[in-house]
Amino acid sequence: MSIWVLCEGAGDHYRSSTYELLSEARKLAGSDTTALVVGDDAAFKDKLAGLAGKVVVLAGDNLSPYSAESWIGAIAPVLEEETPALVLCGEGQRTRDILPALAARLDVAAITNAIGLRQEGDAFIVHRPVQGGKAYADYSVSGSCLVAFRPNSFLPDAPADLATTEEERAVSAPASRVELVDSVVEEGKRVDITEAQVVACGGRGMKNAENLKLLDELGTMLGGTYGVTRAIVDAGWEGADHSIQVGKSGKTISPALYFGCGISGIIHHTMGMDTSKVIVAVNTDPEAPIFEYADYGIVGDALQVLPAIIEEIKQLKASA
Repeated sequence: MSIWVLCEGAGDHYRSSTYELLSEARKLAGSDTTALVVGDDAAFKDKLAGLAGKVVVLAGDNLSPYSAESWIGAIAPVLEEETPALVLCGEGQRTRDILPALAARLDVAAITNAIGLRQEGDAFIVHRPVQGGKAYADYSVSGSCLVAFRPNSFLPDAPADLATTEEERAVSAPASRVELVDSVVEEGKRVDITEAQVVACGGRGMKNAENLKLLDELGTMLGGTYGVTRAIVDAGWEGADHSIQVGKSGKTISPALYFGCGISGIIHHTMGMDTSKVIVAVNTDPEAPIFEYADYGIVGDALQVLPAIIEEIKQLKASA
């Protein structure tokens, strides 16, 4: 059973979730793993050598820059012809843009927000949270299915060495009815919070915008970034915008290490971080709901605890 992975570009490389999914696909399908690349994302297709048995590049007019209408029109006929057992992609704005329409066009099932995948006999089992993370469900897939996974759901294997063939297909894609007016790239952009391995997240307990620098320093020291709750974004704090908002109405993250600092842990926030591998909570209230999710809990003021943690990490790095 072949498994395809939609490889999504980010700057001059692919999203880390692309490499995670290719690794997981190889475990299940071996050389029957296919990397699907569309438009400008083919510019760095050499990075996929050895990671899939085949790289399929879709080329043609209207594919660059990205538009949902054009991509759906180009991808759907190819998947309809090839009928892979699974098509995997990373959760994100682009995926949410095209996945439902592709599923409807192909008349196949689609599962979003997945965090696990295994094979049982001729069926694939997709694991995902339900009820706002209060429970988990397994979905048995025996036909073609499109599945979107949270970044950091899998650990990539060491670089693979499959014999990779490349196939370029000229496709006909409809012109987008949406006009791209401008594209702006942020200078000095932080690590993408959805793919960061470490996230230091702050809530109202951080007191004011000036204190967000503690979160930034901690996240950066550990090779990650920082995030905030919706309350802080709604309050208009400088340095807190929707791009780093964690929760139901913001971003969903699954880092290896998550710090929740001055966060009560209401369901709207925990829905966005409950699948973090290790959760450290800091709150003055020992009854705060966030402690129900925490692997490690510190009852205390985040503005006192964070400087102590940062100093300890500095000393450990200095002595290493």
